Amino acid sequence: MSGPLAGIKIVELAQMIAVPGATHLLASQGAEIIKVENTTGGDDLRMYGSRKNNMSGWFVNANAGKRSIGLDLSHEKAKAILWAFVKEADVFIEGFRPGAVARLGFSAEAALEINPSLVYVSSSGFGSKGPYSGRPVYDPVIQALSGWAGAQKTESGPNLIRGMVADKVAALTTSQAITAALLARSTTGKGQYVEVSMLEANIAFNWPDVMMHETLLDEDALHLPNLLSSYQLFSTSDGWVSVTAGTDSQWEAVCKALERMDLATDERFSSASNRSKNFTAWYGAFDEMLGAFTTKEALDKCQIADVPAVSVLDPSDVANDPHVVDIGSIREKEHPVVGRLRVPRQGATFNGDPEHESTPAPTYCEHTDELLSEIGYTSEEIIGLRDSGTIS
Repeated sequence: MSGPLAGIKIVELAQMIAVPGATHLLASQGAEIIKVENTTGGDDLRMYGSRKNNMSGWFVNANAGKRSIGLDLSHEKAKAILWAFVKEADVFIEGFRPGAVARLGFSAEAALEINPSLVYVSSSGFGSKGPYSGRPVYDPVIQALSGWAGAQKTESGPNLIRGMVADKVAALTTSQAITAALLARSTTGKGQYVEVSMLEANIAFNWPDVMMHETLLDEDALHLPNLLSSYQLFSTSDGWVSVTAGTDSQWEAVCKALERMDLATDERFSSASNRSKNFTAWYGAFDEMLGAFTTKEALDKCQIADVPAVSVLDPSDVANDPHVVDIGSIREKEHPVVGRLRVPRQGATFNGDPEHESTPAPTYCEHTDELLSEIGYTSEEIIGLRDSGTIS
């Protein structure tokens, strides 16, 4: 399968996760991605965390399906190369502080004048307006401001989620915005400027549940405890499980299955409304019930009761879960530089077909000569550009 975005060409000028994560998702759906890197080592993500032969697992996961070229955009000849790519592109996306790319000469206005059908995307931490707009940003900063960290508060204080959740929410928001803009172009024939703020993307993502108490403002609104504030896992006699009895019938069924009908009739837990007022006590009762059984016994009983329940897996166990194995969600592949690696399938399929098979994540500037040749540069010209430091 070539993918639903086959034929779409995207030029990426960014690093880390928020933008590369978005274009990686689009690459998995068939889009062609030209990754423009600097001439001083490229995307910093190449060297973060576990790595082999100067390529990290993070980079491999976020940049499969892309071709890499190194340009020093302080050179006018490098700018001419980037303009040649932009003229042919469907999407140009940059992920730097507001105004940085425009100061290089690549403003949205200039790009859309040259290529009126272009979707020009700017992704930044705080957007182009407001007192924070020019500040540097990393994932923990957005987690702190958007409600993520405050929602993970424990007795010791607020906590960060141990994953680049803010970057990835921004990436998902950006990829959806790009496809929406491409859909609009299919009817109007015109491109447009799209701006993505990591902060706003994460506030919007959090609003329905994490910010539940911030929606209804009238004084007569009934504010019950937020279920999320009491989220917890439960210990069995030999491990941990996640169990959720969301309805009255499920609660009664799990109490019966776990041989504690006294808790089903307990007034504090007898209805969803009562349980929502007594989350702490309810989860304590749940923990007490489940602790009387091994993980396997508890899960078997919950399955009989038709109550959602699974064991808690360490990251190293996920690929071996029977369901994950059966559906082929995680595959092993061979990368020419890092060797054997595991890669996940994306969450969506189209007509039930396997997803587009992406090319391996590129080595630093791997496709420089190839891409320059495609836009008309000769071998001699490429040598000259490299000798002058214009390209890597």
